[in-house]
Amino acid sequence: MRETRQKEGWMMGNQSINKFRLSLFAVSVLLGVMLTTQMTSNKKEPNFGGADIITVKNALAYESKHHEQLLEQIHEMERKIQEYQGAAGSRDDVLKKMNEDLNKAKVEAGLIPLEGNGIRIEIKDAPALFGIAPSSHIWDYELQFLINLLKANGAQAVSFNGQRIVTTTGIREVGVQMQGDTVIPGIMQVNFTPVTMPYVVEAIGDVDKMKGAVTTYMGKDFFRIEKGKDLVITEFRDGNKLRLPAYTGSVHYQHAKEDKAEGAGK
Repeated sequence: MRETRQKEGWMMGNQSINKFRLSLFAVSVLLGVMLTTQMTSNKKEPNFGGADIITVKNALAYESKHHEQLLEQIHEMERKIQEYQGAAGSRDDVLKKMNEDLNKAKVEAGLIPLEGNGIRIEIKDAPALFGIAPSSHIWDYELQFLINLLKANGAQAVSFNGQRIVTTTGIREVGVQMQGDTVIPGIMQVNFTPVTMPYVVEAIGDVDKMKGAVTTYMGKDFFRIEKGKDLVITEFRDGNKLRLPAYTGSVHYQHAKEDKAEGAGK
């Protein structure tokens, strides 16, 4: 009898242990499910504010480039500070450094003449073909495109019919008129100065790159076939330097002011 009761007690104990293990397993499974649900619900897709991936990539590339430019400006300013500190013992040395910086600013602003390797582009009326002179007008936006093409391909200084191209330069045609469906050309102006054919655009910079861009994206066929003009490109290299005049107009910024918040020039 006693053994039977011990056996029943032992069996009841095992059953309690099994129930406890089963409950522990159930709780573990439940916690696992809850944890998985929580992790899944917290996993969100990147939010780009509605912009597509290409726009985001372009924005990222722009910000990276802007970051590089800011670092370059910081390094340039640090270099200037070191130069001024190094020359602090001599008033003449400080004035010399300031004069060098002033000349550099003038070069960048187009206020002094320059010389170097470059190309000259002449656009002039083509000779008559079978007694008929081809004629088509060169518009101001086509000339502006040509200059932008040069700047984007290594041009460091550009002039147009003796007028130096600077940040405020505008190439525009004034006095354009309409007579029915016919457009009557006006007068071309560069730096508010009238210019006429032949047009001569000169650029100092990477000769091969500038020439390749002009012949690829505009070329003689565009001017000869579509415009009835001859395009002549002359190279200037090494001993035969191209010389560009300085900008002679006034520089007056009525509306644009220095942004003090950027700390430039301080």
